[in-house]
Amino acid sequence: MNDIPKKSPTWKVLGILFLLVGMPVIWIMINKTGVHYSKKLPIWFERELAPNGDTIYHTVEDFRLVNQYGDSVTLKTYQNKILLVSFFFASCETVCPLMNNYISQNIYREFHKDTNIVFLSFSVDPENDSPAVLRKYAEQLNASDHWQFLTGSKTRIYDLAAHSFRIPGAEDAHQGLFHSSKLVLVDKERRIRGIFETETQNDKSATIDAVRALKLEYKK
Repeated sequence: MNDIPKKSPTWKVLGILFLLVGMPVIWIMINKTGVHYSKKLPIWFERELAPNGDTIYHTVEDFRLVNQYGDSVTLKTYQNKILLVSFFFASCETVCPLMNNYISQNIYREFHKDTNIVFLSFSVDPENDSPAVLRKYAEQLNASDHWQFLTGSKTRIYDLAAHSFRIPGAEDAHQGLFHSSKLVLVDKERRIRGIFETETQNDKSATIDAVRALKLEYKK
């Protein structure tokens, strides 16, 4: 009786190895390259219909403030930039240092070399947060020119927080200081595209994913 040679199981082994090893590697590569960020981010807050049929979205109002270098800045200073906006005050010992350290170690570290992205931190205590104070604060966070710390008119800053960036608690806090751990994502058309917490690993992933998705919108 002739022996029938058995087929080698090598191809099956290779197939299983590919599923176990190859697919996770491909998934990671897709995540890193941003290919999976094909879903367009929502545009936040109310909208109106113009007479010509175009949609008018809520946008951030212009301002004139001073950064940590003593330079006068307006919204046009950051034209054609994606903005990540937060509100804080330098003497805060609770919410603000936790938030800014989180931003520094996670979100800023991810995008600090990207010249199309600017971080803006508005002081809610402009009477005490002079440019010199803010510059020292920025140095402690190893912040470069892509992370601007702004001070100026308290009324204007609080109006921006309440009505432009829609920070919870800002509208009722004109007589005092308010805390916020929110990070607001603003696109190049000055529309708000996301509001994120600054606490957990999930917050980090959600924020980074949203920024990458927004960047991808401008590449299409």
